[in-house]
Amino acid sequence: MSIAFAQSTPLNRGDETHTAAYCLRPAISAKEDQQYLTAMCYVSIFPMRHPPLSIQEEEKILLRLPQISPWRRGWGRTGDIALLAINPLTQQRIGAIWCRLFPSAPAFVSGFYDPNVPLVSLAVTKSSRHQGVGGSLLHAIKQAASQHGYTALSLGVTAKNTAQVLYEQHGFQRCSVHSPSGLITMAVELTVPENGNVR
Repeated sequence: MSIAFAQSTPLNRGDETHTAAYCLRPAISAKEDQQYLTAMCYVSIFPMRHPPLSIQEEEKILLRLPQISPWRRGWGRTGDIALLAINPLTQQRIGAIWCRLFPSAPAFVSGFYDPNVPLVSLAVTKSSRHQGVGGSLLHAIKQAASQHGYTALSLGVTAKNTAQVLYEQHGFQRCSVHSPSGLITMAVELTVPENGNVR
């Protein structure tokens, strides 16, 4: 699977897209990738809390949380796509984005738009934020979803979350605002120009 595009002019090598600071690749079924996705799912849902100190020890507990279980249970079904940002020097994972289809709005997952529209979530490690990683992951998941035949993506964000600006820069628009929680559902249509790259 080909992935685009990182922040600066990329150098494509197989399934990876490289810049001077990081590269993107698909998450695989290997235990380390899947545990990292679980940890990043926690960071995405609870951004004000400290991330898990040891995902190996806490994974079973995290997977039982009603906010995380809908995302991670039975991962690998149709519609599941996950991409990782990697520091090419240390090979450490520094961010992740993933999407999944839901037949209806899950009780503890915000951003549901349509059963045929994958719901997206994103998280970047604290030390790697404000370096274009989140934007690169958003661009890449849009292309990957389009290549899988999807025509739109949706996500949920709180009214106070400054990431709204990033989402709007990548084409996401408000669909609904839920009161009094202040949760916002945003969606983007995936248009494919003649060069094959999703905007």
